[in-house]
Amino acid sequence: MKNIQFILPLALVSILSFSQSEFRQIENQKVIAKFSITDAKIDNVDMTSTLTKADAYTVFYTKENDGRIYLANVWPKNNSQSFGPMYGGNHSYLELHPKMDFNSEEIYENHMANFFYFNWKYTNDYNDKTGIARVQIIKIYKPKGVAYVVKIIPEDSKEIIYKGYMEGRFDFSKYD
Repeated sequence: MKNIQFILPLALVSILSFSQSEFRQIENQKVIAKFSITDAKIDNVDMTSTLTKADAYTVFYTKENDGRIYLANVWPKNNSQSFGPMYGGNHSYLELHPKMDFNSEEIYENHMANFFYFNWKYTNDYNDKTGIARVQIIKIYKPKGVAYVVKIIPEDSKEIIYKGYMEGRFDFSKYD
């Protein structure tokens, strides 16, 4: 019986610790889009392996009754995230955009796309740093789904670029 009394609290602590490693969704939050990361560069250095090992993803969410959109950059296996509200948005839509040059890399060719620009007031939970970054989101409509590019430029100007596929459907233009 004493073993059960010891194991039960230990198991509960383990379960609670594991659940904290995922996006820390609070009851009044609603996930509206999750972007799986398949390619990542930070300051033009390939970080894809690091982010895939951390199961990293980007998630957009809303909070009940405030009409704002929030962004979280989540690294579950590292038990860390950067999160905060987005503001000052604008967007444009291109139907058949011929070859787009994005940091001298050809991203896609002849696909419909939405371009969104926001400011992001973020907090890093791993070092309590706060700041403001400029964010560009490109939703690329491909035959097999929606691909994306997220470009984040914080105040230190270290450019972060994530590419991958979007889970869920969401129109960012509602939050301009």
